Amino acid sequence: MNKIQQYHSDDFKNCVSIFKTNIPTFFDSSEQDLFQNYLLKPDIKYCVLFNVTNRMVGSGGYGYNSATKTVDLTWGMIDFNFHNNGFGTSLLNYRILHISADYPKTDITLNTTQYTFKFYERFGFQVEKITENYYRKGLHRYDMIKVI
Repeated sequence: MNKIQQYHSDDFKNCVSIFKTNIPTFFDSSEQDLFQNYLLKPDIKYCVLFNVTNRMVGSGGYGYNSATKTVDLTWGMIDFNFHNNGFGTSLLNYRILHISADYPKTDITLNTTQYTFKFYERFGFQVEKITENYYRKGLHRYDMIKVI
């Protein structure tokens, strides 16, 4: 059984390593500093996912956006070597469950790329906007929402 727990600063290096496995397909290298700075913030709602052998294979979080009155999914990722094994589904379901408890009846937003937007569509997210070459040339941004 997979285990999901709250992020702790001891998880920093493993989270960054997971991020790096997803460069250049899912993230641009220029985003690494943004991700690391995010992990250093106090009081983030971020969690880490372990497989049955207790290896960290993913991480992701969420936070309330007071400007849009929505909850944003933040920095969700699965180690590239563990894609297509159900870990992304486990992590997303966990976050949606906790968002529903923490922020009932609040829409959920995210931004992702052309390579993962179809994954989120399976969970009821809809594309609101596409910005070509947002992250870098050839890596487009898809803004999505799940209306609750």
